[in-house]
Amino acid sequence: MDAARQWGRRALDFVDAVERLNVPGVVKLFESEIKACGFHAYIMAGLPAPGTALPELTVANGWPAEWFELYTRENFSALDPVPRFGASTVQPFEWSDASYDKEDDPAAHLVMMRATEFQLRAGYCIPMHYDGGGAVISLATEHLHLDPLAKSALQLIGVYAHNRIRSLSRAPEEKRDLLTVREREVLRWAACGKTSWEISVILRISERTVKFHLVEASRKLNAVNRTSAVAKALARGLIKL
Repeated sequence: MDAARQWGRRALDFVDAVERLNVPGVVKLFESEIKACGFHAYIMAGLPAPGTALPELTVANGWPAEWFELYTRENFSALDPVPRFGASTVQPFEWSDASYDKEDDPAAHLVMMRATEFQLRAGYCIPMHYDGGGAVISLATEHLHLDPLAKSALQLIGVYAHNRIRSLSRAPEEKRDLLTVREREVLRWAACGKTSWEISVILRISERTVKFHLVEASRKLNAVNRTSAVAKALARGLIKL
């Protein structure tokens, strides 16, 4: 099997596996995959926002404990050039691509130099952007040697690991609070291709009421139409086919 197919198979096997795992299982498998690629540390976290501490934004933490404590205490997330660059691009990048002028931006240089004390000298970052915010998956090593095929596979692995952990962590809260039982019922039938009139017959409510629930569900999901609302509800695990 050639390199492209090997990496492709590896990424697809990961995607298939995480759908059956809980959060600890996803983290363990993710750590195994990135270790095989030469990374010994990582973090999955939301992009820094004013008034929000890093621990509140962290989805999974594989950084050295002392570095995470220092990074949080000194508010390095507001100075770090890596997440700053991640907020401006949708493409994965190496840490070295998050360039800065150490004379004009000594704070950014300080963060990168302090990171080397913990053997975090180079890295690969996968930015993610979704409704209401964004995140980065930052992988660290001492010496980075990744070919384009490995980078593509890691992007897929990282995105699916992050989304699975985020979904498992948030789904119970969203299922209770985001949509009402009726809104989920209406969306579920819409996902099956039923029209508003057909849904009204099935649920024994008026067509006007069905449309009201679709509008409300779309508003809560920040969706532009019923198709988008169905897609978002399925992606978040709020409804199932």
